[in-house]
Amino acid sequence: MTEPDFLQLGNQNKVRRIISAFASQETLAGFDAAAGDIVKRWYSLARDHLSAARHLLRVRGAWRSVVSRTYYAAYNASRAVRLHVTGSVKRGAKDHKSIADLPDDFPRRRDWSAFLQDLRFDRSLSDYEPWPETYRELNRRPAQSLREVTDFLRSVREYLGGRGVKL
Repeated sequence: MTEPDFLQLGNQNKVRRIISAFASQETLAGFDAAAGDIVKRWYSLARDHLSAARHLLRVRGAWRSVVSRTYYAAYNASRAVRLHVTGSVKRGAKDHKSIADLPDDFPRRRDWSAFLQDLRFDRSLSDYEPWPETYRELNRRPAQSLREVTDFLRSVREYLGGRGVKL
């Protein structure tokens, strides 16, 4: 089963509970490994976006791209956390509305959730509004968003590490 197929199962935690009644430990270990691999891939993608944002920050006039890449870094890190904890994420564009839906035990959850909502708003402005004044409407300047997303990814890494996920 490929990873996209795995995600089509729906809630992986529910599926695991169902199959655990009749699957071997080897099968369950394979199931858990597949789920863990998806979490790691999303976190890795988050880091790739963050790296691109760092590079783009040095490019004059690329503030829109910096905002977009920082958003996608945070989005994919959030997705990794949500999949690991809840066992599912929405497929497609609908999942972006869930970026701030961090688990209750996530450190500084309320602060991070508010930041992620702001970042989503800023990304939307940056990607879709052609006006020069758009820059002034951002919740945070691109360099500040980059710093905060870097901290968010560090928090995600620590959180998932505390739950046994080695990134």
